[in-house]
Amino acid sequence: MANANTVIIQGYTFQGPWGIETTFIDVPGVYVIYTNQHWLDVGETDKLGQRINGNNHKRKPDWIRNAQSYPIWLAFLGISSPEERRRIESQLRLALNPLCGDR
Repeated sequence: MANANTVIIQGYTFQGPWGIETTFIDVPGVYVIYTNQHWLDVGETDKLGQRINGNNHKRKPDWIRNAQSYPIWLAFLGISSPEERRRIESQLRLALNPLCGDR
């Protein structure tokens, strides 16, 4: 998951982007799933690899459907504190209004 690139989303510096078919390691943080046209999802996890790799994420079919054939990207913000992850996830969900998941 090495990547020197960064993406600024709502003032946070995320690592990425990576395609969603990338194999991720188990690290804690907040992730944003998006295309060049839409914010698809925002989530938090203590193990990114277990959450995203393969078909583990229950909303992955929704991402693909809503992407409308555009490439799907993942940006990641490493955060170890569960409380901080949930706070940032909620803030980003309100700001980005992603097409998938709870608002």
